Amino acid sequence: MKKYLLALAMLLTAGSTFAQSKNIVPEYVGQVAILNPDSTLTVVKKEAGSIKTKSSKWGMIPISGTGLLDKSKVNLTIKGTESPTKVNGKVVMIMNAGSNEKDPSSLFGIIKFEVNKKNRTYLMASAGVLSGVDATTSFNSVMADIKKYGTDCYIISFGNLEPGEYAFFTGDVSGLATFSVK
Repeated sequence: MKKYLLALAMLLTAGSTFAQSKNIVPEYVGQVAILNPDSTLTVVKKEAGSIKTKSSKWGMIPISGTGLLDKSKVNLTIKGTESPTKVNGKVVMIMNAGSNEKDPSSLFGIIKFEVNKKNRTYLMASAGVLSGVDATTSFNSVMADIKKYGTDCYIISFGNLEPGEYAFFTGDVSGLATFSVK
């Protein structure tokens, strides 16, 4: 009888360990993690961004009509040219959203940055008297396959991403989950 109980206990322990390894998720709501080939997770580092406005300053010239040439841009900017999190080629990530009942496109977007000498920037809006207003209304500039994962998470699969700097944008610029594709 003891042999059967011992065998049953071992079977239950092995079964629960296997079940836990099949449903690995980031620990905290809002966290994004890379799903590694060995079924472990690497949490994507978050970086603080800022919203910066830049004007061409044509409107400051005291000549009639120069104000019509003035243009302004609003950029999401992160200091530094590379993310601390590096990935290669095909990427699979898991995001803990707290609940996966909503359409993921209303919760987050994946954006690609332009890299300058010191910063990574994403153009959110531009405006000018002659050129009009062009504003970003969708922060899903990178295509991904997004599916529910468990009860709280989404699993995000990218095809072969081209090299560059990317981030998950949730509307909060104080903590952007950024990653570099090499």
